[in-house]
Amino acid sequence: MVVDTRNWWPGKHVLVSPEWIESIDWNESKVYVGVTQAQIRNSPEYDPDQPIDRQYETRLFGYYGRPDYWSERRDAA
Repeated sequence: MVVDTRNWWPGKHVLVSPEWIESIDWNESKVYVGVTQAQIRNSPEYDPDQPIDRQYETRLFGYYGRPDYWSERRDAA
């Protein structure tokens, strides 16, 4: 999910995995995720002109302290 932080700060786009969505309030047009605004503000910037590669994903998931979806250890859990 692309988050546009320009509404909060001088902007950039960042990614948040859809797996991290906790709830959606359709009436308020809000999506709730298990991360803070500060975490999103400091998240690795997303450039839509660049492909999302494993290096970026590793950095993103590591930044948020989330388990990756591509490794064997997750399959074993």
